[in-house]
Amino acid sequence: MTSNLLLFFTGSITFLVVFSWFKVAAIHLFKLETASEPDQGNAAWKKLFQVFAVDLLLCIIGVLGTGIIFVVTFNLFH
Repeated sequence: MTSNLLLFFTGSITFLVVFSWFKVAAIHLFKLETASEPDQGNAAWKKLFQVFAVDLLLCIIGVLGTGIIFVVTFNLFH
């Protein structure tokens, strides 16, 4: 395994850990919002699907972007 690939994986894992901490806070807020308005029904499922789609896109872009930033930074200073 090359150092560039290892750095790419390190950057990707770093992004996923930070993003998961953010999502824990967002889930907590969503639970509070749902508890305060229990009659939302289908609106909550639509909102959850939208959040899932945006989060999936963010994870894909973030993992690739952070991995690339780690590799480029390493190559600049190495």
